[in-house]
Formats: sequence, C-alpha cells, structure tokens
Amino acid sequence: MIPVFLDLSGFNVLIFGFGSVGKRRFEKFLNSNAKITIYSKNIDKLDISKYENARFFESDVTNLSDEELYSIIKSHDIIITAIDEKNNKRIVSIAKSIKKFINSSTFEKESNLIVPACCEVDGVSFAVYTGGKSPIIAREIRKNVEGYLKNSEFELDFQNKLRDFLKSEIEDQNERKKVLETVFNDEKFKKELLELIEKHR
Repeated sequence: MIPVFLDLSGFNVLIFGFGSVGKRRFEKFLNSNAKITIYSKNIDKLDISKYENARFFESDVTNLSDEELYSIIKSHDIIITAIDEKNNKRIVSIAKSIKKFINSSTFEKESNLIVPACCEVDGVSFAVYTGGKSPIIAREIRKNVEGYLKNSEFELDFQNKLRDFLKSEIEDQNERKKVLETVFNDEKFKKELLELIEKHR
C-alpha cells in the first residue's frame, strides 16, 4: 500500500453499518464532496434530518442475498463495511471481485483501502497508520502532530511566504532549500525577515 490523498468530488461512497465505527468513517467522508449512501439495520431519524446530503436505507444486510449485495455495491466506487463479521466478509469478497475500494472494520488485512487517523490544520494534512498494530498509538501520534501544527501557525505562514519569495528570486531549488533550513533554525532572523517581506510585497 502507498499513502495518497484523493479528491472524491462526485465519487459514490457506500457505508454498511451506522454504529460507532460506521459513524466515524462516515464523518471522515462528510467533507469530501462524495455522494454517500448508508445501509444500516437501525437508523435514527435525527441522523437522516441532520445529514441531508447523505442517503439512508434502513435494511438488515443479513436478509440480502449475495446477488442483491452485488447489485448495490457495483454502482459505488468506495465501500466501507462496519457491521458483523459474517456480513463484512461477504461484502469484502463481493467488492474485491469487482475491483472496488473496500475498507472493513473486521477484515483489515483483506481491505485495499485504509481510513487512517488524520488531522488538518491551516491547510496542512497529516495521516498515520500503524498497520493495525495499535489504533491507540495512531490516535496519540495524530494528537501530538495536531498540537504541534496548531502551535506552529506562525512558522507555517512564514515558511509559505518565504518559499514563494525565494521562488521568484532564486532559481536553484537546492539553494532555496538551504535558505529555508537555515531560516527555520533562526527565530530572530525569521521574524525580522517576515516583517521585511510583508513590507516590500
């Protein structure tokens, strides 16, 4: 597997199960501009009214045949299954047979799509995955990075503006990198230079 960031605008995401795991997965896809469909045995009417952009179907997957599941799955691009182990296995098998991206709460090793612990601060995204070894450690790493980014907003803004400035002044990428790394380690110079860049923009 390789880590990637995807623009899911217009993609069809299908989620089986709307318990605690299914909801967490759902919330991660909410801001992706994907078209989300949920199948779950129990759906709270408040959820239906709260998430108007998603489609909800109250259905017990156990009562659906493999053919019916195939018919539902084939029209979607990404499949998330977070129900019981037996039905998760059926869904994973069907999804993989027709080359769909599939994430399962109980068959992670059989999944070809991972939804990692992630955060975004000021346009900077970070994701971490421990290969199923420890979701708790992944969560703590995510918290630490998120805290670092929130405490480094000045640094992020500075590096962004300095990088743009250097691109217009220095053609050699290696030379630009040297300047960025030198400035990164000099707090006083960094602040003075940012003020100078702002003054002459």
